[in-house]
Amino acid sequence: MKKNTRKQKRTTHKPPMQAQATIPPPRNLTPELCESLRRDMTKACLEVAQTHGLTVESGDLSDIDLRHSFNIGFRVGIPQADGTLYSPDKAMFEVLAPHFGLEPSDYGRTFKTGGDLHRIVGINPNRPKYPISTERVSDGRGFKMPADNVVMYLQQSEA
Repeated sequence: MKKNTRKQKRTTHKPPMQAQATIPPPRNLTPELCESLRRDMTKACLEVAQTHGLTVESGDLSDIDLRHSFNIGFRVGIPQADGTLYSPDKAMFEVLAPHFGLEPSDYGRTFKTGGDLHRIVGINPNRPKYPISTERVSDGRGFKMPADNVVMYLQQSEA
């Protein structure tokens, strides 16, 4: 057998891209600054996606650490007839919601519990005790909840 004489490429860790800042960076992040950045980045992402015939679902903020950083997630895809993106989580929720005492239209609804506002974002039948997935609106942190509790919270939010 011949020995491989070709040099192996070295893989190196690339530092994150950094644009030349025209203004000095802030000392700390604020919720207002994070929200402003989210809006601006969503707008810029939408402009790029539209040049390719695609659409963008709003970037959600997560892992917010006001001293250092935060994450923004975008979904880019082919728009449906109504202009929205197909969501497998929403489709599954609409099919399974009646089995858990919820309505298909409850996907995305918000309710208050423990002083926090939560949004329904999914359903997982493989978690019989806590099948409903929610996220806290203030920071995007995910939670699992019992279906009976979510039904009760939704009824209380209507009153």
